Amino acid sequence: MRVLFVTWAEPTHLLSLVPLAWACQAAGHEVRIAAPPPCAAAVTRSGLTAVPVGRDVAVDQIRNRADLAPWRSPGRWPEGWAARPELLDAGQHAVLAALADKQFAVARAMGAELVAFARHWRPDVVVHDTLAYAGTVAAAAVGVPAYGHTWGSATVMRVENEDLGARPLPGYTRLFTDLDVEPRDGPTAWFDPCPPALRLPDPGPPRHRVGVRYIPCNGRGVVPRWVVEEHSRPRVCVTAGVSAAKTGPGAPPDLLTGAAHALAGRGLEVVLAVDAAQAGRLAGLPDRVRVAAGVPMSELLPTCAAVVHHGGSGTGLTAAAAGVPQLVLPRIPVTAEIGERLRNAGAGLLPPPERQADPAVIGEAVEALLDDPRHARAAARLSAAMRRVPSPAERVAVLEAAASATPAEPGRAAAA
Repeated sequence: MRVLFVTWAEPTHLLSLVPLAWACQAAGHEVRIAAPPPCAAAVTRSGLTAVPVGRDVAVDQIRNRADLAPWRSPGRWPEGWAARPELLDAGQHAVLAALADKQFAVARAMGAELVAFARHWRPDVVVHDTLAYAGTVAAAAVGVPAYGHTWGSATVMRVENEDLGARPLPGYTRLFTDLDVEPRDGPTAWFDPCPPALRLPDPGPPRHRVGVRYIPCNGRGVVPRWVVEEHSRPRVCVTAGVSAAKTGPGAPPDLLTGAAHALAGRGLEVVLAVDAAQAGRLAGLPDRVRVAAGVPMSELLPTCAAVVHHGGSGTGLTAAAAGVPQLVLPRIPVTAEIGERLRNAGAGLLPPPERQADPAVIGEAVEALLDDPRHARAAARLSAAMRRVPSPAERVAVLEAAASATPAEPGRAAAA
């Protein structure tokens, strides 16, 4: 079987696809990962084969569009809005339309070359990032099933449809018709690594979701000796994940360093997890704050009693898999969702937006996570539930069955 994975325009989206891609490859199938050129190096670093397609459409410039400013600004949208878009006002619906337009621009940049590669390589099935709409176009072009793959957040699912509903936006349909491909109404199903306790329902007509166990994937890294050594004080990780580099390249967010200061005087071992560029720009931290640059979160978080972070799905689900209670300090609407769901499950806390920068609030919230055993028990239950979800290795059979059920076309490899 040949499986074509398609990732989106930033390397961070690749990481959620890697465990399933490796599971397919380990099962003896041929795997290729199509990616915009800036992401090709991240693919090869993961040990997989990259196929650069399309052109760099300057995602940073698209992201900084004026009509997307509310999406990248502090604030909260109504809780559960991704499942109940009727809660949104006209301005928020306009932001969703701008988000869709941004995704269409990325898909257009990939579409022609991706379809050409699919027609040459003849995959038996396509798996694509939920935002990589060009993946569904390529699957339709060669008549094979397409599976979306989320990264644990529902807030952008179905943004290609009007008001997150059932009717595709014209820009989505044009992705197909501009390449003389018969339009499809999205993928056959989605692989979803988000555990059921944190999952939001679909806003439009129900789609088949295939639960797949979340496997933390951090890319390359080295585990320092201190990570696994015994420590006498509770260890608390403070991080903004890979998202920090998006909002302020090379400069750790003020909220990140502020949280580290807030916790340093409370008898804790505080670990500030950043990338190498951010580590080089840190100064004036308290003595009890350890800077960890490039340490794999999948190794660090299981040694922690709590984690403070921005609400990114990678950090949130890695901490959930490790059974670690979480304090979420979201700076933008999309990252509030994880915090809301963790709070509702009892495995985390989410301060009101107007108080999340208050050092006293941060300190008291972390102490509550450490002192109230209900949070640790809820986090442990969440971790146990995640381990019961079928692994990527087990889910390869879903793709094998889909490929076997599809009539082989001339020139396409038969399913293994």
